[in-house]
Order: sequence, then structure tokens, then C-alpha cells
Amino acid sequence: MKDLQDRKTPAVKNGFGTSWLGCLVDALGKDWDKVSCRGDWANLEMVGETLRFTTETAWGPCNETFDLVCEKFPSLRYYYQTEEPGMGFYETNDSEGKYFTDKYIVDLCTAKGKYFCEYFADRESLFAWLGEVAGKTVRSEQDAKALFEEWAQENPDSCCSINEYVVVD
Repeated sequence: MKDLQDRKTPAVKNGFGTSWLGCLVDALGKDWDKVSCRGDWANLEMVGETLRFTTETAWGPCNETFDLVCEKFPSLRYYYQTEEPGMGFYETNDSEGKYFTDKYIVDLCTAKGKYFCEYFADRESLFAWLGEVAGKTVRSEQDAKALFEEWAQENPDSCCSINEYVVVD
């Protein structure tokens, strides 16, 4: 992946650059036109024995591409956490939380119009943070709902979306 990324020109002509997932599919000997590879990777790094990187893909993870990597290199496994807010899609295959500890994501616009997007490992820290932002105690879903209703009366453009990452196989 590093060699592909460091090329001056993409291995496969495309509009995304050298780190397009289609270049990876091609390097693995498959036809990028027949494998779901609509996206690219960034932030490639080795952390001990773990290769880490991020992807930006359309509509969801490109598991078919990563399944192909594992097919070519059977000793590898991949773990991911994915989000597609427009589709209400929040998933991870890291059931133990070893690589992705965050379980919740909050998109928030306060009554004063301040925007936040934050990640949390548990509900307690989520509610504690929400309380800090609001300047009042928030300990439950009911407290959060009451806060959001209060903000909506002050500013109809305020909003809050709390999403939990669903564990998938």
C-alpha cells in the first residue's frame, strides 16, 4: 500500500489518486471493475504489528476489497469502524473493542449554534460530556431528551443525534 501511495501516478487511471482502493485491488491481481472499491485510504502507518489506516468510501465499508487482501494474505484479519450519517449507518466488526473503543458518536448543535461531533466509549462519559456542554447535570436518556427539547424551543436549528455502533460479523 505504501508503494502504491508513494507513486507519482496511480497504478490505475482514476480520479482519486494513488491511494484509490481500485489501485490496491489491481495490485492484488483482480479487476477493480468487479470488486467494490469505491473509496481511498489515508493515514497509513504501522503501529507495532498492526497496519492502521483510514478509508473514505461511499455508502459503507468496502469489505470486498479487504476480504481480497485477506484472501491473498491469509494471516491477516481486518477490523473496522464505519459511519455513514446520511444513511444512519454506524457499524464495527471489533466485537471486543480492542481496536475501536468508541461505542457512541454524538452530532450536536446547541441552542447557541455551537456544533460538536464527539466519540465515546460508554454512555456515562457521553452524558457527563453533554452535561459539561449544557452546564447542567445529564445522567440519562430522559435528561438528554429534556435538554434537547429545551434547546429546540430556544433555537429550532439546534439538534442532537446520538448513535451507537452496531457490532456486525
